[in-house]
Amino acid sequence: MDSRIPPWWQERWLATGLPRPVLEEEATNADYGAAILRIGAAGWRIRTARVTPTKPGGFVSAWRRGAAGETEPFFADSTIAGMIVFVEDAHRRGAFIWDTDQLTELGILHSPRHPGKRGFRVYPAWCSELNAQAQTTQRRQSAGFVEYLGGRQDAEATVIAGLLNLDGASELGERTSGY
Repeated sequence: MDSRIPPWWQERWLATGLPRPVLEEEATNADYGAAILRIGAAGWRIRTARVTPTKPGGFVSAWRRGAAGETEPFFADSTIAGMIVFVEDAHRRGAFIWDTDQLTELGILHSPRHPGKRGFRVYPAWCSELNAQAQTTQRRQSAGFVEYLGGRQDAEATVIAGLLNLDGASELGERTSGY
């Protein structure tokens, strides 16, 4: 695959039996491992959260350049299926997988209900001692979180495929066994 996708995620992807995804460059947010992951006809933005020493969780940058060159949040009417955010802290790792409806509900995408965000924090399940606002955010984000536990490739692969809405191979063509 590509260095922007962590090796532990690549192992899980192989276990899904799904076709190899295609990565497309995304010029903005390169410091956060930005790319578009094409899975069949669906495109997923990928990012890697940065763990900071002074705050729990990780920070993610997610914006685009507007027509006048200013930064702006992504829009809910985008042609992108969702976002995958990889996070690693010490010896723990996982990924948040949110479709556009979830991103809109979390206030990350610009919509009539939310102004959207250019950056945000993610709080994996292992984050503790959070303030009240961070606890609320963690609860709201948790439905899309998959922790890499090692040794459970099939179970984790099933969860990943489900979160990506890839339960069937109809629009993806034949499933493959590798790269």
